[in-house]
Amino acid sequence: MTTPTTTPRLFRMLASTVGPPYFPLAFVGRLPFAMMIVGVLTVTAIEQGSLALAGVLAAAAGLGTASLGPLSGSLADRFGQRRVLLVLAVSSALAAVGFLALVRLDLPVAVLIASAAVLGATTPQVAPFSRARLVGAASSMPRSDGARAQSVVMSYESMADEASFVLGPVLVGALSAGIAPWAPLALSAVVTLTVVTAFALHPTATLVRTEPDDRPASARTPVRALVTVELTVLVLAMVAVGGIFGSILTGLTALLQQLGAVEQTGLLYGAMSVGAIATALAMMAVPASIGLSLRWITGSAMAIAAVVLLTATDEIPIVALALFVAGCGVGASLVALFSLGAIAAPPDRTNTVLVTLQSSLVVGQAILTAISGLIAESTGATAVFAVGAALAIVLLGLAVASRLAGPSGGDSPRRSAR
Repeated sequence: MTTPTTTPRLFRMLASTVGPPYFPLAFVGRLPFAMMIVGVLTVTAIEQGSLALAGVLAAAAGLGTASLGPLSGSLADRFGQRRVLLVLAVSSALAAVGFLALVRLDLPVAVLIASAAVLGATTPQVAPFSRARLVGAASSMPRSDGARAQSVVMSYESMADEASFVLGPVLVGALSAGIAPWAPLALSAVVTLTVVTAFALHPTATLVRTEPDDRPASARTPVRALVTVELTVLVLAMVAVGGIFGSILTGLTALLQQLGAVEQTGLLYGAMSVGAIATALAMMAVPASIGLSLRWITGSAMAIAAVVLLTATDEIPIVALALFVAGCGVGASLVALFSLGAIAAPPDRTNTVLVTLQSSLVVGQAILTAISGLIAESTGATAVFAVGAALAIVLLGLAVASRLAGPSGGDSPRRSAR
């Protein structure tokens, strides 16, 4: 009987495949994406003096990211990540400079919305591209280690995502206060031109399968083939997770505003990120016998309990605990969802599927942040948290549906046959 490879050894094997410098490069490369929406919100609020306009432009940037994200993934599957990321790096830097110039002027709102949407659309989504590369590295391992290595990949990537989304807003706040409101987006442009370009040129770009230009069109997996019940459920689940993020952040801001402690919003919201990071790390050690859909169900149930608790308390310590538990539940769900997406994706459409899932997360967050803001103004924080609880129930329902979809509960081994 073969002894399973330990998690630390699996990670070392992955690191030796991609090279240790890959991880800091891929992490720093995702910071512009993590800083973009908050950066747009901050510079608009200060330069235009309107929180309402700032919210509209931030939503436009988020929807711009989500609308063209799947296209960038599809192009990467066709032409390779390297070409797509190089084009996006230059385009995003120019879009950031353009937005910073326009937001200082007295222009029609439609022009500013268009500029913010272009910035969002061109900001490279390094995270799903990194997932695709590491999935490729995991697929090159022996069959006995491949599935567990993929689980390690998704856990690590979820941890890196959460860490970047903690650090991103902190950098925006520090640079805005210490230098100027334009500094965060300016730094993002510099990082995009340098680090994202280096990520594009990194040798791991070849780990993701692409289709040669001379391959017959009939031999490629058409995009319409991705419109399956399995992937549709995963996309809807990602929208729900994004909505949970957006509603909790908005509800927390409204609650602390009522309590006169709005300055603690970032600190308390960080408890949710800490929970997600801790769970992502813990998921590396979960036995393979506990299937992905079961992990998703467990995470959804934890999120429901936590958000329901938020509707019933205004005690800061209890709120912090509830946010931590919510983060644990969402973290477990995200690892499972991305893993299921990587399994469900045809080998020549890995980038498309993973970027689509990431974009769906952004869509849910952008839409629910806007809706929750209106609810918070008219009704209060409790109603916003109730929306988050309803979304967590939807997430659980989708998890159960995925579990009942087949005898494997959605944990198909197709990827190992790559």
